[in-house]
Amino acid sequence: MIISKLKYAKEIGTFYLTKDSDLNKINIEYHKNISVKDLTEQRGHVYLIVSDNEIKKIGGTRAKGGIRATMSFYVKSKQGGPSIRSFGIQILIENELKNKKEVKLWLISNPRVKTKIYGLATSDVVKIAAFKESENLCKREYKKIHKRYPPWNYQENKEKWPDDIKKRYRDMMKDR
Repeated sequence: MIISKLKYAKEIGTFYLTKDSDLNKINIEYHKNISVKDLTEQRGHVYLIVSDNEIKKIGGTRAKGGIRATMSFYVKSKQGGPSIRSFGIQILIENELKNKKEVKLWLISNPRVKTKIYGLATSDVVKIAAFKESENLCKREYKKIHKRYPPWNYQENKEKWPDDIKKRYRDMMKDR
C-alpha cells in the first residue's frame, strides 16, 4: 500500500544509519514541526514504518513516554534484552537503509474522548484514545487490499522470522 493514499496518517520522522561503531546501527530523526509533547505524551497511537513509500509495519502503542519510547525499542534493541520483534524490526530497517531505501515513521493519533469506565466496585470518567481498535482497523484495511498484513507484521501473517534474523538474535542473546 502506497503511503500517499492514506488520509489520517502524518509523517513524523526519518530513520537513518549511524556510524559503524554504533552498536545499534540505526536511529530516527523526528521532524522539527513535531512537538516534544506529541512525541512523549502517553496516549494511543498507530504507527506505520514505511520504506520507499510502502507500508512495511503497522503497530500500535500506548507506551509511557509516547511514540518516542516505542521507537526506542526498535532503534536501541541491541542493548539489554530485546524481544525478537524489536530486534527483528531494527534489522529490517537497517537492511532497508543499507539498500539505499528511505525509511520513514508515520503516525495516526486518534482523539481522546471522555468515557465512563468500570472497576471492581466503582466507576470513573477518563479520557481514552482507541489506539488498539484503530490499529486493528488499519490492519484490516491493508489486508483487504493486499490479502495479507504488511510484510513486517510476521505474527499477524502467521509467519516465522527469517532464519538469519533468528540466528543473529540467538547469537546476541547468548552473549548477554
